Amino acid sequence: MLKKMMGFMFLAVAMMTLSACGDKQDEAGKAAVEFIEAVASGDGDKAVSLMYFGDLEKDPMAEQITGKFKMIVAEAGKKIKEQGGLGKVEVAKVEYSEDKNKAVVTLKTVLKNGEEKTENQNMIKVDGKWKVEVK
Repeated sequence: MLKKMMGFMFLAVAMMTLSACGDKQDEAGKAAVEFIEAVASGDGDKAVSLMYFGDLEKDPMAEQITGKFKMIVAEAGKKIKEQGGLGKVEVAKVEYSEDKNKAVVTLKTVLKNGEEKTENQNMIKVDGKWKVEVK
């Protein structure tokens, strides 16, 4: 049992070390994965902090809009948990705009019940940070 745990720990550390090498995971992809994980856990505050609303952020109703998104995220998190929870999220592909300030991240999401979904996430770089672009 201890041998298995040590083997698992070694594998986990090795994977983290290898992922830290090279060009490290793409930042736009990392932010997209973080967003999906926040939604899956029902963390509306974190999910909204990873979203960019563009002109809506200046709208006098912005607080109500973000409040609605937080409720939607909480509900989505409940539904994902009812289906067994999130298994994993992988970045399949990242395509950047010419100026490297926008990206389309293709994510493969696998729920613990085996259901798989591949979808594109539009990302935008705002003040040096990647966020999900809400259109």
